Amino acid sequence: MGVHKATAKEAPLSELWLLSYPLIITMAAQVVMQFADRMFLAWYSHEALAACVPAGALAMTFAAMFMGLASYTGVFISQFYAQKKYASVTVSLWQGVLLAVLSACLLASLTPLGNALIRFFDHGVHVTPLELKYFGILNLFGGLSVINNALASFFSGRGKTKIPMYVTIFGNIVNIVMDYVMIFGKLGFPEMGIAGAAWATVMGVGSMTLIYCGIIFGGRVRKRFKVARLAGFYKPVFSRMLRFGVPNGFGFLMDTVSFTLFTFMVGNIDVISLQASNVVMSMQPVVFTVILGLGVGIQILVSKYQGLNRPDLSVRVLKNACVLGYSYAGAVALAFFFAAPLFVGLFIPASSADAAAITAKTYPLMKLVSLFVLFDATYLIFGETIRGAGDTRYYMIVMLACAWLLLIPGTWLIVYKLHGSVFAVWSWLTFYAGLTAVFMAWRFFVGKWKNIRVTVQ
Repeated sequence: MGVHKATAKEAPLSELWLLSYPLIITMAAQVVMQFADRMFLAWYSHEALAACVPAGALAMTFAAMFMGLASYTGVFISQFYAQKKYASVTVSLWQGVLLAVLSACLLASLTPLGNALIRFFDHGVHVTPLELKYFGILNLFGGLSVINNALASFFSGRGKTKIPMYVTIFGNIVNIVMDYVMIFGKLGFPEMGIAGAAWATVMGVGSMTLIYCGIIFGGRVRKRFKVARLAGFYKPVFSRMLRFGVPNGFGFLMDTVSFTLFTFMVGNIDVISLQASNVVMSMQPVVFTVILGLGVGIQILVSKYQGLNRPDLSVRVLKNACVLGYSYAGAVALAFFFAAPLFVGLFIPASSADAAAITAKTYPLMKLVSLFVLFDATYLIFGETIRGAGDTRYYMIVMLACAWLLLIPGTWLIVYKLHGSVFAVWSWLTFYAGLTAVFMAWRFFVGKWKNIRVTVQ
């Protein structure tokens, strides 16, 4: 392989931005949908709101690995599309869909396990039955989101990120409208409460599946990519998708599980500390909708240039990502550090009960979060780069080790044995974020990712 040197016109910053901003809007739309879900349930009853958060988190945790696996379809499609191997693009799509369908069946079969976990934690006679109802519906049909991840990869992997953006916005509108209709019993529907919120989510996600299928199987796309003719199982691509996609999904699962357990353990410090921590948690979407959307764009472009045997351009993508990512994360970090009272005041009115005690614990956390934001941006920027190149096994090992040898046991020790403060726990989380950032950046600079070939057999 010849040595290339990127020119000024290759892999410009504008390419990454134009690819990423629809993905950022897609992430933001999902946050708005989640907010609307919780707002309507809060209007319906406090018990419904209390039930939807842990039950929804459990459903997300169960789906995490399968979502990570299905989303890796986009890396294969990006590489094959860059190589102009359009038949292989379609074959990759079908292997991703097959994996997603199998994952959906497995996910649905885990519903009894989730129900057992909900009963084990037992949040009370008024909340637990609602959690079981909400989780049961979401998890039984959670495979639709996994399938959508694979279908969306057909577009995002080819750089058509506006299509998933529009589809997601439409699905979210369906969800929000049906939330109101089915929770409160409007337009002839029965009043269903928390079950209505779950079914509204299923309807919104299902509408997205139908739109994706309509576009992919529509005349122009179907003919150009021979979608029907190339349907079926193709072992070489399927096996490589498993080889790279499973570690990707498992690493994502470890990240999700460790953070979920962290939030549960924080709740055992005291009520004021939990409220302070929840305020800080509620601000996370401000940062991560942008950085996560940018991360997906990084992964797509890096996989594209790796498919063209141009790691020099992958490095250029990383540099551009640092400009965009650190500009945004740095601005947010400064705002959190110097304007903490402004942000905290949005969640804790001065007239509310225990306002002084909560804000006294929240302000120091905001200083920590300023640092956490920069660490997490580093982790995502460098981590998405090496994952886009196929270095998913390293990512899995790091997340597995840091979760179960560092974050979870350390948090348990601070909370249950040392009886530490919420500031001590968040300090530990910030250290964890910094360490994962160092591991991802180190792996990038070592350069082993440059020689990984995802689509070569």
